[in-house]
Amino acid sequence: MHRAHAPATPAGNRRKAPPAFGRGGNEGDLELFMAMDLAQQTRVIREGFEPIVVTRIARELLDVQAKTLLESLRLPNSTIARKKSSQERLSASEGDRVARVLMTFAHARDVFEDAGSAAEWMKSPHVELDDEPPLAMLDTQSGFDRVRDLLMRIEFGVGV
Repeated sequence: MHRAHAPATPAGNRRKAPPAFGRGGNEGDLELFMAMDLAQQTRVIREGFEPIVVTRIARELLDVQAKTLLESLRLPNSTIARKKSSQERLSASEGDRVARVLMTFAHARDVFEDAGSAAEWMKSPHVELDDEPPLAMLDTQSGFDRVRDLLMRIEFGVGV
C-alpha cells in the first residue's frame, strides 16, 4: 500500500517558533501567549514559562510588586528566585497558575476595554468573591472558575 506523504520542507523554510516563544522572556511574549489558542497555551504551560514572566506580569500588566503576585498565587519567592538563577523553567503546575493570571487579565481587558481598568479590577475586593480580589482567587482552578464566571456575568449584563 502506498501512502502519500507531505512534501519535505527545506530546513530554512520551517515555521518553528524560537525556543522562548510565548514563554515570557521576550518582548511581546505576554501578548503572544494571550493570543494563542488553548492547545498552544497548554503546550507552552507544559514546556514551562521562564521565571521572569512573574516579574513582567506584575510590573507590565498589573502594576504590583512581583512579591504580591507570588503571594496571590501561593508561589514561594525563593522557588522563583532559584529558578531564575539556575535558568530553570516553571513547572507545569506553577505555570498553570501564572497562565490563569494572563487569561483573566486578557478577559478583563476585553470586558472593561482598558488594560488599566482590568488591572485595577483584578486587585480590588469583590463582594461576589467573598470580598477577595480576583487576583487572590487564581491560585486554584475553582477560584479561576469563579472569577471567569463573574467576568462573564459582567460582560453579558447578568446581575452581579
